[in-house]
Amino acid sequence: MKILAAGGIYIDQKAGTVPFIGGHEVAKLIGSHSRHTVHLHTNFSTEATQQTKVLKRSLRTYGVDPRIAGRVSASYGTIDGDTVVPGSNVFETASSNRLDKLQDIDLLVLTTDISERDFRLLLNHARRGAVPVIVFTCSEYASYSTTGIDNYVLTDSGVPEYHAHMKEISEILEAQGIIESTPVARTRRESVRPPYHAVLRVLTQLVAISALLALLTFGILYALGLTGNDETYDTYIDPDQAVDHADCSTIGECRELGDDHLEALRTYIDIDDAPHLFVENRTQTEYITYTVRDFALTDAEVHTPLPVGSEEEYAEIWDRITTFFPNEYIDTINRFELFSDGEGSMLAFVDITEAGVTFAMDIRDNQDRPSEYRTLIHEFAHVYSLPIEDFNHDDTELEYLKEDTLMADFIDRFWSQYGEAWIENKYKSDPERQAFYNNNVNDFFEPYQATNPKEDFAITFVEFVTSRMPESGSQLKNVKVRSLYEDPELVRLRVDILSNILEYEKERALNEAQGKS
Repeated sequence: MKILAAGGIYIDQKAGTVPFIGGHEVAKLIGSHSRHTVHLHTNFSTEATQQTKVLKRSLRTYGVDPRIAGRVSASYGTIDGDTVVPGSNVFETASSNRLDKLQDIDLLVLTTDISERDFRLLLNHARRGAVPVIVFTCSEYASYSTTGIDNYVLTDSGVPEYHAHMKEISEILEAQGIIESTPVARTRRESVRPPYHAVLRVLTQLVAISALLALLTFGILYALGLTGNDETYDTYIDPDQAVDHADCSTIGECRELGDDHLEALRTYIDIDDAPHLFVENRTQTEYITYTVRDFALTDAEVHTPLPVGSEEEYAEIWDRITTFFPNEYIDTINRFELFSDGEGSMLAFVDITEAGVTFAMDIRDNQDRPSEYRTLIHEFAHVYSLPIEDFNHDDTELEYLKEDTLMADFIDRFWSQYGEAWIENKYKSDPERQAFYNNNVNDFFEPYQATNPKEDFAITFVEFVTSRMPESGSQLKNVKVRSLYEDPELVRLRVDILSNILEYEKERALNEAQGKS
């Protein structure tokens, strides 16, 4: 059975450990005492980010999928005895667009501690679809129609104290055969169930795989209208939020300054230009490995003589790395490697372990400045987003990723809808990878981005640095770019990177004009 529950979130001010209470606990009860697919509509606070993370993890543990919930820039509501501050619960975030994604709901369970407009919208939506409705109320609203629904008045206090009535709620749900009398053990996979549209996506991918027609899959899916993710995602960019930077003081100012640098940079180089590269697929050959000490190359170890160019020429790549990126973000790099596997196959890579970071560049893929600069930014994004302390292992495989880290939050926000089977795709067949990309084409700028969240973040970061902020968030790939403007540190970093590249290009152009090498 697929159940949509809707309930509020409050913080109990009389408790010592800031527990969450409110109608959302009914969803947890159903999820923990049944094997039903349980979706939750509520309002998560984007101000109380740490509390929101804890709550979302708890919901998933209890078998509740919170991805259809709204997000609002307001604190959570509070309950202190008879005093109720509604907080985030008064905002109207339910929409027909979101509800249409849950067309096969078998049961709607409501509490009356959410926005009254949302309550009525959900109730009317269920009535139009002839969906059974159960309402538990603590008499928060003056009145509403109870025609055709199971309505249970728990108290007339008007205080959303659903936690105090969980025994009564449990008995009602058990009597109707909705839950068991005791908790049901869920597997890890069952604790985070994909929504309906994600199941459709997986089925489409399996059809594409079995047919082995990767090149035709997009056309088929497009014709059928099954273009992957149509979820609504929000960003919460505060242009007045402070940024610690010498040349700009807010996110809005720093965004404009970064755009100015980007426009000035176009005088010297079109950093958006990423030329097509012929893929040779040669065997990878290591040429020179350097030790990095105090941001300088030392102890060159020559494995194979360079086939083209000179050591001095390629060492300048390292000079650009230390010029473009602030030292505080690259101080873990202790090895720099020159290699090649032919043109266009692997442009560069980073290897992040407890022993340090290796930054490797392909000597055949760095003859074009725009491509090289974008590659450097891409690899820097890996260094930034995958610090080894964020993992419970001596490598950066996602299975070892710790919770409450940058990458874990990115996955939770932008990859959870695909299901666990599609988080890591680099080991899948070409038809599988192509099918996944084709079925989610609006989520990614290019196929390689769909390899896994690590590559997704890196390519999103490149777009963030080298392009203006997308004004529209209708496609998930643009939402990801916009989301980086929520972080003052990233906005500051964008300004620094573009400023450093601009100054480097000015000096390079001046030297060329003066006939210097």
